[in-house]
Amino acid sequence: MHSVESGAKHELQGLLIPQRQMPLLLPAAAVIEILGYREINVNTTEASWLLGSFSWRNLVLPLISMERVLGVEREGKRGRKRIIIVHVFSDKLKTPFIGIEATGMPRLVTLNEDNLEVAEGDPWPDDWPISDRVKVQDVEALVPDLERLGALLQKVTP
Repeated sequence: MHSVESGAKHELQGLLIPQRQMPLLLPAAAVIEILGYREINVNTTEASWLLGSFSWRNLVLPLISMERVLGVEREGKRGRKRIIIVHVFSDKLKTPFIGIEATGMPRLVTLNEDNLEVAEGDPWPDDWPISDRVKVQDVEALVPDLERLGALLQKVTP
C-alpha cells in the first residue's frame, strides 16, 4: 500500500493553445477534441469574433476567434490552423461545446505552484471572457473565462 506525502505537489494538466500574439491556457479536461481546420458556415451576425459554425459529431457548433474577441485582427490564410473543441459549462447554449480557432497544434503542459504564476498587470474588464494573464514555464498566456465566453456567445446566437 502506498502512502501519500503530506507535502506532495498538486499538479494539473493544461493545454497552451497557440494564437498569433499570446497563447491561451486551458485545463486539459475542458478540451474535448482537436480538429484540423475545416470549412465553416460563415457568420452573418455583427460579431466579427464569431467566425461561423461547423459540424462536429452530428452537432452544429460555433467557431470563435479569441483574437478577435480581444481586438486583434485575424489573418485570412489558413496555414496549420486547428479547431479546439471546448466544453464551456453553460446550460444556456444549445450545446455546451464551442470551437476556438488556434494557429497551430496545442502543447500539453503540467501546471503546478512551481511553474505557474499570475502575471502582473491591470485587471480585465468584467465583461471580457478572460480571467487572468499567467506565466507558465516562462511563457505568458491568457486564461479564458469559459462561463463568460458562453454568456457572450449567448448574446449573439439565437
